[in-house]
Amino acid sequence: MKDLIEKLKDKNYVRAFGLMTKAEQMVFEGVGEVNCLKFHGMTGVKELWLTAHAFCNTDTYAIKPDYKPEPEYVDYLIEVCDGEDGDESDLKSFLGVKHKLDSNPILPREHTYLYALSSLPNFHWFWYEPVPGTKYDFTDDGKVAGLRREGHEVYARFRS
Repeated sequence: MKDLIEKLKDKNYVRAFGLMTKAEQMVFEGVGEVNCLKFHGMTGVKELWLTAHAFCNTDTYAIKPDYKPEPEYVDYLIEVCDGEDGDESDLKSFLGVKHKLDSNPILPREHTYLYALSSLPNFHWFWYEPVPGTKYDFTDDGKVAGLRREGHEVYARFRS
């Protein structure tokens, strides 16, 4: 995907939107008009590229040279996890991440205590939705237990 974005930044490569492959069109739509330039013709010997406002099959677009795609994230639900021996007593349970264990190697962020999550590589923040559709993010792991006690689902977000 990154290679295709770089290719679509090249003003010598691009062509009319309707002549592009579906994959190329989907990249433009994913990037959004605000991150694209539209070819408006020539002014003497100089090309004129302006910010795009909508994609039209007959117009030529390029992704802005300074565009950087958003990093991809992975979210893990913070939950009460049982200790190693399956004992559910308060002394053997902990608040943290217990990711579905499969045959792949376990990353530290996929099975760890809450207090350690924010110190792991690629940790971004904790988040929850106080109102459906409205995300609230924070980095203080001390808030997580209180939010869980109030019945909220809280997630740890990592850059993948």
